[in-house]
Amino acid sequence: MATIRKRSDSYQIRVSCGYDANGKQVTRTKSWKPKPNMTKKQIEKELNRQAVLFEEACMNGLVTSSVKFCDFIEQWKDGYAKKNYKLMTIDTMQHIMKRVNEELGHMRLSKISRRHIQAFINSLSDGNEKYKPLGPKTVRNYINYTSSIFEYAIRLNLVSNNPCSKIILPALKKVEREVYTLTEAQTFIDTLIQKAPIVFQTYFILAIYGGLRRGELCGLTWNDIDFENEIISIDKALYHISNKGSTLDTPKSASSNRSLKLPSEVFEFFRKLKIFYENEKCRLGSYWNDTEFVFKDEDGNSLSPLKPNRWLHRFCENENLKYVTPHSFRHLCASLMIDSGASVKTVQACLGHSDASTTLNIYAHSFAKAQAKASEAVASNFKLC
Repeated sequence: MATIRKRSDSYQIRVSCGYDANGKQVTRTKSWKPKPNMTKKQIEKELNRQAVLFEEACMNGLVTSSVKFCDFIEQWKDGYAKKNYKLMTIDTMQHIMKRVNEELGHMRLSKISRRHIQAFINSLSDGNEKYKPLGPKTVRNYINYTSSIFEYAIRLNLVSNNPCSKIILPALKKVEREVYTLTEAQTFIDTLIQKAPIVFQTYFILAIYGGLRRGELCGLTWNDIDFENEIISIDKALYHISNKGSTLDTPKSASSNRSLKLPSEVFEFFRKLKIFYENEKCRLGSYWNDTEFVFKDEDGNSLSPLKPNRWLHRFCENENLKYVTPHSFRHLCASLMIDSGASVKTVQACLGHSDASTTLNIYAHSFAKAQAKASEAVASNFKLC
């Protein structure tokens, strides 16, 4: 409700608009001066009308904030991002916000229009003397975070609309994933078993058979390995955070918490790995850090999520194998499941996708091939004239 104060020959109308991210009350004020010939009753009536109109304008976000965008970004980080985003997402966000701040941070929050956002998006896509052009998917990450800031500002009644809406974004390009064929995968596995350390043998065999993300692989502990029932449980992930190193957190989404039944052969690698660690513990003595992680570095500490990719690149180069990213083994696992006739729901559950549509969108081509194969199987039973 608006409050009114008499100030010499004018009146101050004050409206409370809630609280900001730091718990400080947000208020808006307006001065109104009556005309000289107005009676006391007329002044009272018009003053109440002005107070009602001003309060409505404040509640509808029509009275804008003078806060700078760079300052509000910090409020958004503390009041929203740190409470709702995972550590890895916050780490990515920090890099994105640096560029957003450079382009928009000097402006008033309320003065940023759709035209400014569109110019920012275009500069991301086109690049400039300081920055190279960014791909369509990366540009979308920038606009998603920026949009989240404005949505938070709307909730605090600091602005009335989101200038990120209806922005023209660069078209997404369909990128063909580099995945091993069955023959290439078998060659890789054979070479891996013959020449790789047991740590990386186990890591990549599990990546192929289980389709785990790299953070999920590095976050596994021995408590997650059920040797008796041949099941692994995934309920955490290890992420690389800038200036912090490896940090344990929950997986990507709630549906990423899952259990996978795996073949006996995979558990043989786990057993060999356990024996290897026992030998290393005896060999290194006090220099060995006896952590519970399944995948360890040379000193017993957790294996950095960045290390398998670097190792794989060198290994493929040395052994004259085609290089694919560690994440491609997740796609290989999914493709093989689909090819074997697994349903969308089964693949979704195994990969830990939060929604079946995600599975369908990513592996649409594989499902189309499986459907075509099924149609051919039906057709093989009949003859058409």
